[in-house]
Parts: sequence; C-alpha cells; structure tokens
Amino acid sequence: MKTKLLLTLLLISVIGYAQVQPTVYNATFDNIPKSSGSDCSCSGWINKDIADQGESSTLSGNSVVKYDDFESDGIYQEVAVVANSDYTLDLDYTYKTDPTTTMHLEVTILKGSGYVSGYTPAYDPPATAAQSGYGYDTVAAVELPANQIAQTLITPPGNTSANAMTQMTFNTGTETSIAIFVRAVGPYDAASHGDPGKDKGWMNGDSEVRMDNLALVNTTNLSTDDFLASNVKVYPNPARDFITVESNTVQLSSVSVFDVLGKNVLTQNKLTNNRIDVSSLVSGIYFVKINSEDATTTRKIIIE
Repeated sequence: MKTKLLLTLLLISVIGYAQVQPTVYNATFDNIPKSSGSDCSCSGWINKDIADQGESSTLSGNSVVKYDDFESDGIYQEVAVVANSDYTLDLDYTYKTDPTTTMHLEVTILKGSGYVSGYTPAYDPPATAAQSGYGYDTVAAVELPANQIAQTLITPPGNTSANAMTQMTFNTGTETSIAIFVRAVGPYDAASHGDPGKDKGWMNGDSEVRMDNLALVNTTNLSTDDFLASNVKVYPNPARDFITVESNTVQLSSVSVFDVLGKNVLTQNKLTNNRIDVSSLVSGIYFVKINSEDATTTRKIIIE
C-alpha cells in the first residue's frame, strides 16, 4: 500500500518546482508520538470534538489507521494551502468484513473561513499538536454544506481487499487553510454504539475500516512568470540606500528600476550580495523589474 504513496511523492518531486506543496503530517499513518498518550497511527489526525480518534493497526505489514465498527471514529487535520489552486486527494481503504451496513466513507475538505471565530491554525506536528479545540469543534459545523469546499462519498466496495478511492479534485478558491475530515458513516443507533462515552451522534457501520496512504497534492500549473513572482523577494520596502533582490530557487539575470513615468533610472546586470544601490534615487515610488533567463516579474517599492 505504501507503493502508491511513493509514486505520488515522486510525482510531487517532478512537478513541485511549479507550485508550493502542502505539508500533511503522518500521511502514511505510522505509529508515532502524539501530544499525550501512547504512540498512535492516528497521531496528527485527532480532533476529539467531532470524532473519536482512529486506532493503530497493521495491514500487510504496514501501519494503518483503523475505524472501529459501531464507533464515532474519524481523522482530522488542518493544512495550509495556496489560494486559487488545484489540488488532488488520494486515499487507500480496506473493509474487514463484507457485506457491511456502512452506507459510505465520507471524505470532506472544509473551508478555513468556516473555522470558529478568532481561531488561527497552528499546524503543529503530531508530537505537540492539540487533540481538541481546532477550527471545527462541532459535528454540525462539519456537516454544513456552506463550510465544505468538496466532499466525496465512497460506497462499500463489496470486498475486503485494499482499494484506492477515486481521486478527489478541488480548487481552494480564496481559502489559504483547509481541514481534511474523513469518517465512515453507517446507520446510527445509540444503543449499539460501541462506546457511549464517545458517541458524537453518528457512527461507523458494522465493519472495521482501515485507511492508509493519504496524498494531498497541489497540481496547479504555474507559468514561468508566476513561478518567478512566487519565488523572489525585494526588501526593505520602503528603502533608503539599498534594496535586496533575492531568490533561493531562480537564477536572476538582471534588475531594472523604473520611475512612475516609465523611465529606466537604474539597471544592474550583476548583483553583488543580491544588493542594489538606490541611494542616488530621489524619494518616490518606483517599479523594480526582475528578470531571470526566461521570466519577468515586477515589484513596486518606495524610496525614502
């Protein structure tokens, strides 16, 4: 099951130059430390306000996260994303028994704009991440369509083999943070709930479900100009004597400065320590045109 994730990571390494890839902790659901309690394959994926934590398990020698039958188990993680970008989500899942009363697996991408008022995501790694008190703290908020960017429902496959979900695709729109929430939903019956003390008002079906290899990938194709624009810094701004034009990923070929009338007042083809002397320029607004071998971007600066 880990093979698919390895192929996904290889794909990211190929396309990653063109976009910022998201950081998803413990996407392979390994047994690693969490903020309290024993090591767990669910580490990094716990939000006890809306779901009980998935348990550690193994399948074909791999660590996986397990949803117990007749319980409110689920996984949840908040992830920083790039606005107006395209993403895919993949996941492997396995049912222990067939047939099952589980109606579907539910994979939901939640909007950061739907977080509780005043909440700022921390994106902490599993060893220090909280286990409750996240941006979504009620099941009702999770289930509200207005809070959802996308949702995929997966019907039971009719087997007990490892299955790959149909790839989920979505665009972030104006969102710069999302929450991934996955649960198995079956007929709810409080009397048959496996742990009444952790009953969230919903429950999985009558089969254990194991999950592995979650992959979230930014697939947005940026132009070379977009790529340069996202990988260059110009500072300080406002400036007085010098400005620094810096990129850790792109080799810059030249920098030109223009006044508000479009007159070229300064050009430098070779940067020394990425610095440009602007002390001869009078105070005002200028535009810095930055060139690489095959792309151009512009920044507005103020000279004091």
